[in-house]
Amino acid sequence: MLIGLSKVLFFSHKFKALSIALAGMLAVIAILYPREISSKKLTAVAQVRSDFNWLNRELNQQIEQLKDFFVTHDNLDAQCTEQTLLELRKAHFKIPNIAEMGIMNPEGELVCTSWKKLEQPIRTAGPKPPKTSELRFFGPIHTSFVGESALVIAKTRSDGYEINALLPQSILHHQLEDLDRPYNYIVIADSHSGVPISKIGQYSLPITEPLFPISMPLMLKGSTFDDGEAHLLVAEPLADLPSLSLIMAIDEEKLYRHVYIPSLSSLLIYAITFVLLFLLARSYQKYYQSRKSHLKDAISQGQITNFYQLIWDTKSKRFASAETLVRLNDPVEGMLTPNFFLADIEASDLLKEMTYKIIHSLIQDADILTKQLNIEKVNINITGEHLKDAHFKTLILKLNQLIPVLVLELTENELVELDNQHVIQAINDFKAQGILLAIDDFGTGYAGLQYLKSLPLDIIKIDQSYVAAIGTESQLATMLDALIELAKTFKIDVVAEGVETQAQADYLVDKGVYLHQGWKYHKACLLSDI
Repeated sequence: MLIGLSKVLFFSHKFKALSIALAGMLAVIAILYPREISSKKLTAVAQVRSDFNWLNRELNQQIEQLKDFFVTHDNLDAQCTEQTLLELRKAHFKIPNIAEMGIMNPEGELVCTSWKKLEQPIRTAGPKPPKTSELRFFGPIHTSFVGESALVIAKTRSDGYEINALLPQSILHHQLEDLDRPYNYIVIADSHSGVPISKIGQYSLPITEPLFPISMPLMLKGSTFDDGEAHLLVAEPLADLPSLSLIMAIDEEKLYRHVYIPSLSSLLIYAITFVLLFLLARSYQKYYQSRKSHLKDAISQGQITNFYQLIWDTKSKRFASAETLVRLNDPVEGMLTPNFFLADIEASDLLKEMTYKIIHSLIQDADILTKQLNIEKVNINITGEHLKDAHFKTLILKLNQLIPVLVLELTENELVELDNQHVIQAINDFKAQGILLAIDDFGTGYAGLQYLKSLPLDIIKIDQSYVAAIGTESQLATMLDALIELAKTFKIDVVAEGVETQAQADYLVDKGVYLHQGWKYHKACLLSDI
């Protein structure tokens, strides 16, 4: 991340530190804020699930206690003996939220309760005991003993009688109200039909997704309900009484209301990011201004120096060409090659200014190069931006008057704007004056074939990596032969760069490449040292 930030600062040095810091902070917010929201939403959902599990566990424990009592007391005497009353009353007091325990005969008549022995069986509103051993419910029904509506939990005994328990609606409501969170509703409902048995809040159901029958735990998120709102809904059948389900729903807008407010720790991170980036950007700007000023002074004070590397013609056995290279003669660090300063030159928008200096020096050196050293061709490296510059064009045309053959080298790694009118006009004007066009480092970039098809090229300079592969079985060695053949097809002269051994030289000559540039023949140096 720090490397990425340094690159941003390097290429954005023209912007104020405040803008860079703000952009960086916004980038951090764009990454961290959605994650924080997602995490908070997951936490909110987990809290709802926790509330649901707590209430579900309470209900299940109660039903489980009833089931255990019904099973273990299957043979209680239905004649409501003192022992029967004692056992019913024990269950009444031990199992929470129970208002009454009772026994019903096969005809659906209540014959015994935990309150008292009945003189006569009482016909109830409930159905006759069915022939099933499963736990079941019915109601809510109004009972005279409790004096209010109650839910009946029952189980048919092996003798056809029924043992049951009453859960008053008021107690069920109180259980459902124990949760502090403002849920839209909490409901105990019929698992098959969805009819609410006991409810708190405004009961509503999803519009597009069928909810019933409920046979397993489920959670719905983002569904629109018949009240027009999107709810988070959790539902699950009771473990020992699956015909009843607990259902809980909350409005998602209400649930997620606070998740969009950044936490204090997040705000602190954003603030620290802004401050650090601001200080880093301001520090870099100071460095950039200082570096730019230093480089500008270096150019104006003549520290930019021309070096020349001669190109050997194996046919004529002489140095026929020279490539103009650049060095920075730093008072402290000494003579620096372009890899130490060129990136800063480009970032500081001083490339054109440096190129003007190189051309002026070359104009001064032209007489020695051409008349004393008999160099016929002189190469100079340019970029596509130079072709759009009027002053550069003037200097090149002036230099062309002093040198027999001037060669402009474009690197293959740069895409020249071939549809730009100024570029096209400059190339045409240069070609009209006999100036040659070359591709440098051919085979290493992405513009090679496009340049071969679109530019009036005279020379390609094959990159030294291909020459170094001569005598090996690497793909570069095979590609070297292909590049040479490609140049011959387009009838373009070839210069081989990086020639260092006689074996390389012999191989190239055998392939018809006669112009060699490299340390075998000549190292780049000052004009006075040639």
